[in-house]
Amino acid sequence: PPLEPVPSDHVLTKSFFILPEFPGRFAGSPLWVEASLDASNADNRPVRTGDGVSPIMITANDFAGAWAVDENGDPLLPTVPADPMQRVYALRAGVNIMMYMLT
Repeated sequence: PPLEPVPSDHVLTKSFFILPEFPGRFAGSPLWVEASLDASNADNRPVRTGDGVSPIMITANDFAGAWAVDENGDPLLPTVPADPMQRVYALRAGVNIMMYMLT
């Protein structure tokens, strides 16, 4: 499907936490989702599900790397740039993605 960076009014930005961006271990790469189509045109409705949920999400921010911890709960990998809040925002992004996928 055609892709676009997550628009500022997309449900992913507010499905649980209010997030203007989606950092992971790295910050700065956009999160790409299926491009929004004009829903008023019947030809633009997705045939596969019709639920409006993007079937694909792509980013180079490495969410799993930000979430990874060892047996003591310490991060396995550093965030780039080294901002402790970036890991918190990565966890929040994961919550938003799960809420988006499940609702």
